[in-house]
Amino acid sequence: FAHSMDNSSGPFVLPTLLLLLQNKSYPNTSIPPAGHKMMESPIGPSSSRNHTVLQYKLRPGELAAASMVLGALWLVSIFGNSLVCLVIHRSRRTQSTTNYFVVSMACADLLLSVASAPFVLLQFTYGRWMLGNVMCKLVRYIQYLSPGVQIYVLLSICVDRFYTIVYPLSFKVSREKAKKMILASWLFHALFASPAFFFYSSNSNDHCNFFLPDSWEGAIYSIIHLLVVFLIPSILIILFYQKVIKYIWRIGTGGMTVRRTMNIVPRTKVKTIKMFLMLNSVFLLSWLPFYVVQLWHPQETDYRKSSLVFLAITWISFSSSASKPTLYSVYNANFRRGMKETCCMSAMKCYRSNAYTITTSSRIAKKNHI
Repeated sequence: FAHSMDNSSGPFVLPTLLLLLQNKSYPNTSIPPAGHKMMESPIGPSSSRNHTVLQYKLRPGELAAASMVLGALWLVSIFGNSLVCLVIHRSRRTQSTTNYFVVSMACADLLLSVASAPFVLLQFTYGRWMLGNVMCKLVRYIQYLSPGVQIYVLLSICVDRFYTIVYPLSFKVSREKAKKMILASWLFHALFASPAFFFYSSNSNDHCNFFLPDSWEGAIYSIIHLLVVFLIPSILIILFYQKVIKYIWRIGTGGMTVRRTMNIVPRTKVKTIKMFLMLNSVFLLSWLPFYVVQLWHPQETDYRKSSLVFLAITWISFSSSASKPTLYSVYNANFRRGMKETCCMSAMKCYRSNAYTITTSSRIAKKNHI
């Protein structure tokens, strides 16, 4: 080939042949286009999106059950606690010092029902947190604030019942003192629950933490929170009610029989004590799993397991918000009457029947007096 070519073209043909041989020997070293590095594989983003949407991996039946249970509890809590506030506000029979504490607990339950439970259900329904970092911190903060306020309000009720029954002349919780105690409970727990703003956040996978982080800061806060908010108030409540029950009930001479002392404590106050004993028991048992799990620090690497645990303790703790109005209506006759008056306040039949009973009872009383 070289002999057949002209001598003048030889110096130009040899470099061209060498370049052709190099291109055939290394075909895989071609330079990619300029925009190739900016392109993303369609497999990666789609898989990450599917992981984000389905990261909790809850089955449709589990989501349906969660929606039904939380939805029913939410409706009962909203309607019942709103009715409690309305009845105590309108009915004069229920406007007592103790009911100021009851209204405070109802407001805490309403805050939990409005600002926490719907967003938790939304998180499970969509399989991820959609409302941003600020809302994640706020929702978790309210989950810490509401039970803390309620347990110290229950402790205030316990102190009020103790001095009203055991030492009625030494100390009395007036309305002004009750308001100050309620305000102190809200302010104390508003500050004490503030570390939740630092511990909880929404990460890059659109997940709002269910539990406290597994760190020494989270461990210290969970231990202090368990002691200050749950264990110490619970022990004080148990001790105070134990003394009240001992005062109401006396042990017989043989130590075998138990009977209530006569003509010491009115029946209405005894019923009130029973109602608050039941209320304290339901509340403490309902919120105990929440504090225990926060102390346990479960790992959130398995989203399905952690979401099921958090869903279970949310069911249990939120059930106390729905059960309080039911306990009030069962154990408190004045609340039942006030509820009837509130429900038929605008009906003329109810007004006329009440007016008729009042006038007839007053006439009968006058005749008997004469």
